[in-house]
Amino acid sequence: MEYEIAVLIPCFNEEKTIQKVIDDFLIVLKNYNFKIYAYDNASNDNSAKIIKNFNNEKVKYKFVKQKGKGNVIKQMLKEIQADCYVLIDGDDTYPVEKCLKMIELIKNNNCDMVVGDRLSGNFKEKNSRIFHSTGNKLITKLINKLFDASLKDVMSGYRVFNKNFVRNLNILTKGFEIETEISIFALKNKFRIIEIPINIKKRPKGSKSKLNTYIDGFKVIKTIFYFKGQKNEKNI
Repeated sequence: MEYEIAVLIPCFNEEKTIQKVIDDFLIVLKNYNFKIYAYDNASNDNSAKIIKNFNNEKVKYKFVKQKGKGNVIKQMLKEIQADCYVLIDGDDTYPVEKCLKMIELIKNNNCDMVVGDRLSGNFKEKNSRIFHSTGNKLITKLINKLFDASLKDVMSGYRVFNKNFVRNLNILTKGFEIETEISIFALKNKFRIIEIPINIKKRPKGSKSKLNTYIDGFKVIKTIFYFKGQKNEKNI
């Protein structure tokens, strides 16, 4: 059976960017066996309409009523079957073309998860929210200290997983803590992680981040200490 790739795009109010993100994947992955799953998290803009209008068998739309990025990704991973999973935000800040290298690392069994490392790239330069940049670095340092690791970017929204990693992952968080949970899960259960540096793009005019630096930052810290006290979950 041909190797199957699932592109997962959780979407909330991304009418300015979602079409370009999907278009880019349709071009970049044209020689692969793939499907794109764009799950709209009850957007109140035209995101859902844009996704539905693709009229392409490679693009699958679903409405998710329960708010929160973690809730959306949990539903995606529960419902979608593939050999390789590409998780990316719908805000067009990540370089889609990098997925080819990330997929090959998974396909060749070099690791269980590949992470697009923004902090080794141009994140500080392109991110206009100074506390967001500082917070990412502090969270990464805290996780490395608590879990005896040396990761460079634990909160990146650009990741590729193999089937075994997804089969073992049981998501508990509901919101933007999801990337932190996934990073800690991989560390605690000794999954093989490779990080590759990426350069992000600035959001286009009219597109805004939904992350609240302070409120979501506090939730992330709570998540770190919660999972520090939990047992490992890997079932091979």
